[in-house]
Amino acid sequence: MMNHRPTSDQTAASESWRPEFPIEPLPKQLCNYDRLLSTLEERGLDGIVMTSRYNVLYLSSFHPNAYHQDEPPHTAVIISRHAPDHPIVIVVEELLTFFLYQPSWVQDIRPFRSVSTPLDLPTSPRDVDNFLPAESLGFDWIQNAREKYSVNRLEAIRTAIADLALSRGRVAFDHLGLAKALAMPHVDIVDGSGVLMFTRQVKTPPEIHLLRQAHEINQRCIYRTVRAWDRGMTWQELNFAYRKATVEVGGHIDDPRGLVFANPRGSDPVVTLNCGLDDFAIEPGMHIMFDCHGTWNMYCWDGGKTWTVDDEPTGRDADIARATKSALQELESAMRPGSRISELQAKARQVYRGFGLNHDDVRIFFHGMGLSHSDLEQTVEEGKPYPDYSLEQGMVLATHLLVPGGERSRYWAEDVVVVQPGGGESLYSWEFDPITGRGD
Repeated sequence: MMNHRPTSDQTAASESWRPEFPIEPLPKQLCNYDRLLSTLEERGLDGIVMTSRYNVLYLSSFHPNAYHQDEPPHTAVIISRHAPDHPIVIVVEELLTFFLYQPSWVQDIRPFRSVSTPLDLPTSPRDVDNFLPAESLGFDWIQNAREKYSVNRLEAIRTAIADLALSRGRVAFDHLGLAKALAMPHVDIVDGSGVLMFTRQVKTPPEIHLLRQAHEINQRCIYRTVRAWDRGMTWQELNFAYRKATVEVGGHIDDPRGLVFANPRGSDPVVTLNCGLDDFAIEPGMHIMFDCHGTWNMYCWDGGKTWTVDDEPTGRDADIARATKSALQELESAMRPGSRISELQAKARQVYRGFGLNHDDVRIFFHGMGLSHSDLEQTVEEGKPYPDYSLEQGMVLATHLLVPGGERSRYWAEDVVVVQPGGGESLYSWEFDPITGRGD
């Protein structure tokens, strides 16, 4: 029989390894609460019922391990703007103890029965105690949870809505199917997805700290991946090297791949995100576009820049690299409150024009960053492909510049900045020159 116990060397190695960025408890309160309350008032809403994974995390700091996005909601946060000091969290019983380890500003936390509830035995109001360690019973919020134990999720949410006097209110939901299932005829139901996205698009200082850490992880992982290259390494092996680096540094990849842009061979300047199952040797002189996705403590990182494999750009390629760096510097300076996306695009295009390049070919686009890669409320005007919104102080935006080309001429850079009165502040500490050679 094979012995699966670790050897002494393996044990020593596992005990000595620590990620460079270990996961930490989140702040008790992440959300921009004043902005949320003023948004509810401006939109004539009495309250919200939020159940999506990221909205719940944003409002309560709740992010347990046992959670899958496509399952029925395990959690809900109910807030009334008329009782702003009394938010309520509804949570499945077996996840209640998460709050013993992750503090939250919400103190009214109410459990409901889970799928592990036996259907062949009589129920008891004290069944929740099966999920509570004895030492937790002295906490006031635990005692409240024991008294507010519900038979199922709908009953728990319906009761919380009534307790906050929202049973006859105008209430925003991010899950309209749940709103319908609650069957509360006097609740005026509103689609609330935009309410939270509008709130989330202006970050709090704790969120900016988390995003800054996440982007430092990505920066380190990209350089570590480049240094792992040697002749003969393939595209799929490079992807694996990046994944390995994220684990070592302390990040997490929950997208299908950490490297998002495809880097196809040949001279076709097609822009594609479809990495597929392609594989090929990464050869000196190729341009690899690092556009990387991942998370640290649930907050996203995005972006990267171009690596000229075992070489450096010359001639026109060097002009493109200089123009892209200059365009990013111009954009950072211009990313102030009140600037519009179309104005920023025009400014960047003007920089490329000054370098004598075909500026119309350059792809220049932006999106919000935070708990997702679209932390913006998207209101599209009739006949327009994408909203031309104005920047606000505290927004975090990803700035993308892509010069299409073949495997030895394409060029890419993506910055992520915090909008400030004096201009955008990059979350990256590197300069936006290309990565050259072996990244040393």
